[in-house]
Amino acid sequence: MAEELHYSTVVFKNPIVSLQKEKKEEETVYAEVKVKGSAVTQRNPATAVDERPALHCQPFRVVAVCLGVLCVLLVSAIIGLYVYFSTALSEHNTKLVRELEQLTDARAFLLAANQDLTNLNSNLSTANHIMQSDYSNVSTANLRLAAEKEALSRERDRLNWSLRFIYQFEDFPVSQYCSPKDDVGERKCNPCRSGWTLFQSSCYQILYPSNTWKTWEQSRENCKQNNADLVVIGNQKEQEFIHNHTQYYFDMHHGYWIGLSGIANISQWLWVNGSQQTDGFWKRQIGGHCVLTVPNNAPLANWNAESCSMLNRWICENRALIWSD
Repeated sequence: MAEELHYSTVVFKNPIVSLQKEKKEEETVYAEVKVKGSAVTQRNPATAVDERPALHCQPFRVVAVCLGVLCVLLVSAIIGLYVYFSTALSEHNTKLVRELEQLTDARAFLLAANQDLTNLNSNLSTANHIMQSDYSNVSTANLRLAAEKEALSRERDRLNWSLRFIYQFEDFPVSQYCSPKDDVGERKCNPCRSGWTLFQSSCYQILYPSNTWKTWEQSRENCKQNNADLVVIGNQKEQEFIHNHTQYYFDMHHGYWIGLSGIANISQWLWVNGSQQTDGFWKRQIGGHCVLTVPNNAPLANWNAESCSMLNRWICENRALIWSD
């Protein structure tokens, strides 16, 4: 509803001022009265400012007080929050500083531990290198000792074999194997006695024209007197060696008795050491039970079977005075 305005005219008469009516018009003052309910608004004619009753200003004062209280509360809340967060931030910063210090200490500890581990690893590497060197030295020493042990074992076996060889003789012919003593009383010995020829690990005595011819049995007996026996030919190299060291004599039928003979009424040939002849270098297997190697024949077609009573030269064989594996 629109506000209702009532105007009233008030005339003030002043005796002093009435004298000046000619010069000045009569002053008219209007007072505006605003009526809204029971509230009345008056205008001060001197200041032209609305003057309201005190009752009309009280709501604004309440609002101002409320706003002031709210501002105080807001400021207090802000100050409280600031203090709270400042304290929390300070504590958090302090905690972070402590944690940083702890991390720094931990980092220093880890660095020290890492340095210790590095030193330990270096020491372990050095110790491992020393152990490997010692192991290598021990392995080398073991190998050397094993080689020396094997050499001593071989020397022992050689000496034992030499003793067994010497024990075969009733009276070992030292002068036939060894030279006379030198100035310091030592002898130099050969693997074969004087007049015998060494081939591989055996010594061979091949009888030449100065010796009397003998039968197969007489030839074998002569070999036994020298701790030997008629030769046993075991391979082609030995056959070629014998053929190269025998000489043709008298005629094409004579040769040198070897240690091979046949058993009567059985087509079987046996060596004097008891082994059976399998591969041979035959030219003729008929004509007798004892075998000759004939120089006039081909090297590998060389043997002839003849009568055991035929007189011929012969070949003796014994073990050389050397030890072999």
